[in-house]
Amino acid sequence: MRRILIVDDHPLVRRGLTALIDNEPDLTVCAATATRRAGLAAIASSRPDLVVVDLSLGADDGLALLKDIRALHGDLPVLVLTVHAAAVYAQQAFRAGADGFVTKQEMGETVLLAIRSVLEGEKYMSAEIRATLVRE
Repeated sequence: MRRILIVDDHPLVRRGLTALIDNEPDLTVCAATATRRAGLAAIASSRPDLVVVDLSLGADDGLALLKDIRALHGDLPVLVLTVHAAAVYAQQAFRAGADGFVTKQEMGETVLLAIRSVLEGEKYMSAEIRATLVRE
């Protein structure tokens, strides 16, 4: 069973993503938090196999959290799940150390595919984001 930590400031997104992941036989949500500080604490206490991070965390910054994870937990896989669909956000996320990038418009099977890909050590981005990056 692979353990997933969710860091998103929207309670409905946390609940929906938890339900989606917990419905899978090989995945479970070990913690779901709303802030950068709570996310870092949950990494230390719950030891996830992967962290799903939103770029917008209310007053917090998801990119800063991503950089903190890289500095403190080196190779812990991180998947960015965000409402920001512009390629510039994907570029910033990958530069900060993300292993995958998915938009919230792609919730569902795409998120599960991205989670499994990143857990297997692959980089993941949706075809839509990849096409946008190639055009730029």
